[in-house]
Amino acid sequence: MMGAILASVSLGAALVVATPTTDAQASSKMSLASFPTKFQGTWYYYQNGHYNRFNIEAKKTSYRNFYGKKWQTGHSPVKVTNLKKDMNNIKKGKNNTLIFMSKGWLVDQSWQYHYSDAGFGTVGTESYKIVTRQYKGQPIKSLYIYAMWNAGNGEAHLQHYYKTKGQAKAFNPTGGTEDFTD
Repeated sequence: MMGAILASVSLGAALVVATPTTDAQASSKMSLASFPTKFQGTWYYYQNGHYNRFNIEAKKTSYRNFYGKKWQTGHSPVKVTNLKKDMNNIKKGKNNTLIFMSKGWLVDQSWQYHYSDAGFGTVGTESYKIVTRQYKGQPIKSLYIYAMWNAGNGEAHLQHYYKTKGQAKAFNPTGGTEDFTD
């Protein structure tokens, strides 16, 4: 009798331990509701004599980039959606962005470009990591961005954004379009 009680208690404990795993797997079908705190803030990239700005808030991204001969601005609200759903034909909310983790990267994708098999390196995605770099002998955080805009012609962009304009210029003093270093 004591053995039966001990076995049922052990089985109950095993079920309790297994439950969080099942819930975590079920929630991975949905995109994240907000950006993780470590990604949030204002980030700068120095390019061609101008400082591009990328701002990440909990529920929205915005940018201000110099392109051609003028400034371009925009923003995207973060909205939760089912990651297993193809969103390419939607009309309402097509400028919303969804975020999810893939291969250790935080992937940001517009609803209008999302397919159920999207992941890191999928066309129409920008993926982010926070990496540590050395600046004046001190470790600093950098937002490493991998943008895949057109796989057909190999249009992938790798850039590091920084918390200050001084850091951005120090790491890209020539103001080149790309920053291919890790």
